[in-house]
Amino acid sequence: MERVTIQEASHRLNVSRKTIRECIRDGELKAFREPGPRGDQWVVELPEDGWQDRHKKAYTDLAQNLPKWWWANESSKGHVHYIAELGIEEIHALYLCGFHSENIWSSTGHSEADRCPKCLEIATSQGLPIDAA
Repeated sequence: MERVTIQEASHRLNVSRKTIRECIRDGELKAFREPGPRGDQWVVELPEDGWQDRHKKAYTDLAQNLPKWWWANESSKGHVHYIAELGIEEIHALYLCGFHSENIWSSTGHSEADRCPKCLEIATSQGLPIDAA
């Protein structure tokens, strides 16, 4: 298993450093003291792919029930995009087409013609639910 700093574990697992420390204390993650360039430092043993802490699991469960299509701007102009991933601590949306936005806006009532063609193509090819408004 690969061992990384708490900061790197936070980045790679997409959770806060506080969550990494909590998971270490609760025994969900293994940590060790190892010699580093500035003396001993804590390193975290990265878990298997797909690992989620209890907070991220709850967030993921919630996200599965949210609509998939969102406006990328407050003015509801352009296309609605299919959410591929949201950040944990702040909303930084990554859409299937690769577009990013710093927030999301409800697209309730949008028409199929409003949907980003590239998002729609990718969602269809991956067998994702496209009718979820």
